[in-house]
Amino acid sequence: MPAIKRPTKVTLEGHGDLTLRTADYVTEGGEGAIYRKGNHIIKLYHDPQKMQQDNMPEKVRLLGSSLTHPSIVTPKGLVIGSKGAIGYYMPYVTGEAYPRLFTNDFRNQNGIDTPGVTHLATKMHEVVGYAHGQGALLVDANELNWLADIKDVRQPTPYVIDVDSWQIDRFKASVIMPSIRDWHGSISEASDWFSWGIVTFLLYTGIHPYKGKLDGYKPGELEQRMKDNASVFVPGVRLNKAVRDFGIIPGPLLDWYQATFTQGERTLPPSPQATGKANTNLGQIMRVVTTQSGGLIFERLLEVHGEQVVSIWPCGVVRTNAGTLVDVATKRTIRQTSSGRVAVVSRDNGWVIVEEHNGNWLWRFVSRQGTESMLSVPLTATTVLRSGERLFAVTESELIELTLQAFSKPVLTLGNRWQILGKSTRWFSEVGISDVLGAMHLIAPYGADAVAMVRTAELDGLTVVNAKAGTRFVVVVTVNQNGEYEEHRFAFDKNWKQYQYDRELVDGPELNLTILPKGVTASIKDDGELIIAVPFQGDKKVVSDKDIGTNLRLAHIGDKVVYRKDGALWQLRMR
Repeated sequence: MPAIKRPTKVTLEGHGDLTLRTADYVTEGGEGAIYRKGNHIIKLYHDPQKMQQDNMPEKVRLLGSSLTHPSIVTPKGLVIGSKGAIGYYMPYVTGEAYPRLFTNDFRNQNGIDTPGVTHLATKMHEVVGYAHGQGALLVDANELNWLADIKDVRQPTPYVIDVDSWQIDRFKASVIMPSIRDWHGSISEASDWFSWGIVTFLLYTGIHPYKGKLDGYKPGELEQRMKDNASVFVPGVRLNKAVRDFGIIPGPLLDWYQATFTQGERTLPPSPQATGKANTNLGQIMRVVTTQSGGLIFERLLEVHGEQVVSIWPCGVVRTNAGTLVDVATKRTIRQTSSGRVAVVSRDNGWVIVEEHNGNWLWRFVSRQGTESMLSVPLTATTVLRSGERLFAVTESELIELTLQAFSKPVLTLGNRWQILGKSTRWFSEVGISDVLGAMHLIAPYGADAVAMVRTAELDGLTVVNAKAGTRFVVVVTVNQNGEYEEHRFAFDKNWKQYQYDRELVDGPELNLTILPKGVTASIKDDGELIIAVPFQGDKKVVSDKDIGTNLRLAHIGDKVVYRKDGALWQLRMR
């Protein structure tokens, strides 16, 4: 059936009646559209007749009765429309998409470390083993079909979704993302473990095991490298410094990765909890080398003893891994925070600080003299968006700007409002990506009080995994059905009406980029090269320096380019 455009009554088998509306829409794919209503996710097929021909009602019931693991999100029953079964429903679970966990920025900001990843990989190992014990094959458990609940970052919980595509009993499956496919064998338990290996290797290192630079292969030749067993373990592969050290991987698992991805062995992987020294020689892992130097000046601005800087805001405030907020200019501690989800903006006499705590957003004002005032916001926000020095609350139907008023005591007031589809909009750094019934849009604040909502057909049908916005520029990272990551760049005119567009294949979802207030961007894609650009003018300059590395995480304070390295805050500028 087509996407719902008016209230539609349906019956959830075993649950009861409910009415679906356009505001409940989440996204759509090749088979159907997804809606969220309360604690239920509802999949409605584009072609209910084909659903019947494929015996999906029988498969839905079989999956629900056979798979009861808490990390497997199975269908709970059929969705009945006026003419019979039109889909199925399952529990709604919250979690982070795995591509976000691959990136260094997200991990640092949320305190995700190697023991947490090992716990997550172990739970995934248990899920795959359980499914096989029930006679099921996951087939296509790629990184988009896993979610991670990271409320407890020390013990994150995985959820595997899209279970209706699994192979079980007489219901066969053949669709699999090429980037996790075992090109040397057929669909089997061994191919499931190969796919598990790809995804968990990404969690540990941030790179696909068949990427990195290797002579004889072009960047887009992932499939050929997989067929040739030309993994990151073969001599000659060159990796950027942003790739996490393979030495963090538990020894027995590291040896299994090497044997699987390079030698073509297919064995049951050890539990990630297994300990022992690896036999794999990590000395052969090469880094990209640049010898030129002298073009840049590196200046350390701030180091907090015993703590590491993990977040930087343009107003000149940083957060450490211990939750300390520090004003860079004065080196003074502003206050402590306890959440990884924090936003800070500056006002003339202090800072507005918003922090998530147990699902609720707490707002406060801290003056430059240290006086703290709690701020009341009369709405329930699902998330908060910061753009420059502007703050917005996001609900399931609106984007609402908040303004600080200085009365006898500070007060936050509700300003302009913009209508959105909250359930189908994902929020990233200063930008939202909205799926409006299959038509993708960018939502980007700009200027003093405006918000652009721009139709971007280039993103239709793609899964967005990362994005950043700033003055007249938005960059979006997507992954397609082949598992290929692409970077899409939109450079806008001053009114955000028209844009220039280009794209390129990239290794993964990481964005190491900052956008200065005047629209100048600084980015690092490869070790040894800093790219300075003005996207809306088409200008670009590459500065080579051996001290530039992809492990320098770029940001800005005002019009200064800064970066995080080894826990300290540094400034980067031209000579």
